[in-house]
Amino acid sequence: MSTTSATIEGGWRYQGREGQWSYLLNRVAGLAVLLFLAIHILDTSTVYFFPGLYSHAIDLYRTTPMMLGEIALVAAVLFHGLNGYKIIYFDQRPDRWNEHTARRFFWGVIAVSVVLWLPAAFLMGRSLYLNNICRCAPESGAPIGLPLWADVGVALALLAALIVVSRIVSFRTPEGGLSRNFETWMWLFMRWSGVLLVPLVWIHVLLNDIIVGVHGITLDYVALRWATIGWRIYDVALLSFTFAHGMNGLRNVLSDYVRNPGWRAFLPRLLLIGWAAITAVGAVAIVGGVR
Repeated sequence: MSTTSATIEGGWRYQGREGQWSYLLNRVAGLAVLLFLAIHILDTSTVYFFPGLYSHAIDLYRTTPMMLGEIALVAAVLFHGLNGYKIIYFDQRPDRWNEHTARRFFWGVIAVSVVLWLPAAFLMGRSLYLNNICRCAPESGAPIGLPLWADVGVALALLAALIVVSRIVSFRTPEGGLSRNFETWMWLFMRWSGVLLVPLVWIHVLLNDIIVGVHGITLDYVALRWATIGWRIYDVALLSFTFAHGMNGLRNVLSDYVRNPGWRAFLPRLLLIGWAAITAVGAVAIVGGVR
C-alpha cells in the first residue's frame, strides 16, 4: 500500500467486506469533516478580523451546491462519530471483537446513522427548497440566542473535558507502568477526545445547520450567540478538541502513504504549524467576538 493507486487497486481486489468498508468510510468521513472544519474556522473568524466579509462568506454556504454538501456533511458527522464509539468500545473490550460482531456493529452503525440523518436531511432539504428553488421561504425572525442552551452546553463541555483529561492521565500501560511516548499520548487523545466530540459536534450541527439553518445565520446571530460567555466557552472547547483530533487523524492517514524519510519528517511539522495557526485564528476570533 505504498502508493495511492496500489491502495485503490488492492482495496478493490481485497474484498474485505464490512471491516474494509468501515475502515474506508471512517477515513473518508473524517477527512471530509476536517476539510469543512478548517474552512469553517477561517470563515467564522472573519467576524473579528474582517466583519464586512462575513456576509459574503455566509452567502457561499447558502448556494445550492454548498447546501447539498452540508446535507452530506451531516451524514459524515453522524457516521464518523458513531463508528468512533464502536472503535473505542472494541479498544476497551477486545475480547468481544470477532468477525461476526464486527459485521453486526458495522450495520448497526449504518442503520443508526441513517435513522438520525433522515430527519436532518428532510429539514435541511426543505430549507433548500424553500429558499433556493421555490424562493417562498417566510421572513426570518429575530436571531436565536438560547442562553439556557449555553449553560447546559458549558456544563456538558467542562464535565466531558474533565473526564477526557482524567482518563488520559490515569491510563496505564498493560504492564502497569506509566511510561508512554508521543504516539501513546496521541492514541489516548484520539480515543477520549472522540468521546467528548460526539456531543459537542452534534449539538453544534443540530443548532446551526438544522434548527437555525444557514439562511438564519447572520453577523447579528453570531454576536447574540457570543454575547453569552457560555457559548464562547463551548466553542473554545469545540475548536480545541475537534481540530486537533482531525489534524492528528490526517497525520495518521499521511503516514500510511508517505514513504520518503524526508517527507515523513517534514509533513508532521507542517501539519503542526497549520494546526497552531488555524487554531490561534479561531481562538482569537472567539475571544475577541464580533467587531
